[in-house]
Amino acid sequence: MDLFGETTPPPADPEEENIDDMLSFEGQGSGENAESFAHPRLMFGPQGFDEIEKNLTYLFQNGRLPHGMIFAGQKGIGKSTMAFRLARYLFKYGAMDPNQNSLFGDAPQIPDSMDISPEDRAFKLVASGAHPDLLSLERAYDETKNTYKDSIAVAEVRKVNGFLHMTSSEGGWRVVIIDDADTMNRSAQNALLKILEEPPEKTLIILIAHRPGALIPTIRSRTRLINFPTPSYDVFAKILEPLNLERQEIETLYALSGGSIGSALASLESQELEVLAQILDVLGDAPNWDWTKIHTLSNEMGKSGEAYKSFARLMLWVFMQLARAKGRAEPLSISILAHPALQDRLRQASLESTLDAYDALQAHFIQADRGNLDKKQAVMLAFSLL
Repeated sequence: MDLFGETTPPPADPEEENIDDMLSFEGQGSGENAESFAHPRLMFGPQGFDEIEKNLTYLFQNGRLPHGMIFAGQKGIGKSTMAFRLARYLFKYGAMDPNQNSLFGDAPQIPDSMDISPEDRAFKLVASGAHPDLLSLERAYDETKNTYKDSIAVAEVRKVNGFLHMTSSEGGWRVVIIDDADTMNRSAQNALLKILEEPPEKTLIILIAHRPGALIPTIRSRTRLINFPTPSYDVFAKILEPLNLERQEIETLYALSGGSIGSALASLESQELEVLAQILDVLGDAPNWDWTKIHTLSNEMGKSGEAYKSFARLMLWVFMQLARAKGRAEPLSISILAHPALQDRLRQASLESTLDAYDALQAHFIQADRGNLDKKQAVMLAFSLL
């Protein structure tokens, strides 16, 4: 959501509106084409989920598509993109009855692939946010705090019932996509549950959940859970090809993000690769700290809350990697961490002392946040703990 920016308002006439600049590909017609990165409804499709797509098209073609589904998995791996891809597929072919023969005994030709041309009307309407049969809900943006609200309001969820009971504009399906559905409070979930208990025909509710366990059991029992696996390194690298990154950068991003494309893009936007390089440069002087370097780093990281958050996250990540490597009696497998000082620390420090360093850093960052400690001082104190 926040990784891709705010949704754009629908144009007055999406058929006439030129949305070519909104579309996020260099090519058309195949999920293998290089993509830039935009809001999920603009994306052609996620990579690495061929089996999930095959199962979804099979369910639709056999009239067994459930009215409610939970797309579960790590944040930023393509669940929302797949939801909008499925919606386009239903809008394109949903008015066709796959079980009804034509006059000449031929079944309607519904393709196995969800590929829809960017020039197709269904694609353009979804991309512009103006498809009359699609309702997309997500956490509202709080302009006063410059961030997204913690949950989806119950008033937004109550819109779903009226929307699904409207007649489809084209005689096909009506689709609701709720992003961050696991942030709904109990009232919002109960409002949704009433709809799931008696859903109208040809309606689909897709819940995007990073923590499906946060959804109440009765919602989970009335929906089909579809788990999206974390992309492999090869898939991750292929998706990031358009960015022309070095192999070490991709390897580092994969380790930092845990395979999440969305998190990797956020790291790039926050320049976390550069921050990590600075941190490792300072750690390379341990135990004889170069305080000039530390002062320079603390000045840079103290300029904004986002920069400081990146510093804290990366420091904890480095020491977590050290603890994991020590606990498994393995070398540091991430090439950017192959610094002599870190290798020496890995050899000489015990697992207990490495975990103690991690815990001390974590406690320090928590205390600094709670006590509203000056960010520059917090950065310098972090190194003094080591």
